[in-house]
Amino acid sequence: MLNLDWNIVWTFVNILIIYLFLKRFLFKPVTEMMEKRTQTIEDSLQNAEDTKLEAGKLKDEYAAELSHADEEAAKIINEARDRAAAEYNRKIKETKEEAARIMQEASKTIELEKKQSIQNAQAEIAGIAMLAASKIINKNMDDNTNKQFLGDFLKEVGASK
Repeated sequence: MLNLDWNIVWTFVNILIIYLFLKRFLFKPVTEMMEKRTQTIEDSLQNAEDTKLEAGKLKDEYAAELSHADEEAAKIINEARDRAAAEYNRKIKETKEEAARIMQEASKTIELEKKQSIQNAQAEIAGIAMLAASKIINKNMDDNTNKQFLGDFLKEVGASK
């Protein structure tokens, strides 16, 4: 029947022993080392992905803060412009009011000086008229008569205007 050669059996036994020896001392540590390396690589990739997601979130947050800062800056600038315009308008209004007040005071002063000038001119004219009348009449009236005559004359001149 089957004739077995002991060399073949010992070869199989040697191969089996070598296989078990290699499996125990070579394949198992190499497999464990490869699994550890695979796990380390997967952890590194996961950490990189997490870091990338976190960086994206931070980027979005910074972009939102920057946008908010831009809006805030625009708001501050607009408020400053509004305050400046209000201050400008207030100063212009004050200046116009001051100019109107000065013009009104100047008009009053001019009117008073005009009245004084007219009164002075009327007094001088009256004095000249009295002097001319006294020369014509050739007599000098007393002071009370002169004043009464002057008052009547000024009333007539004032009524004619």
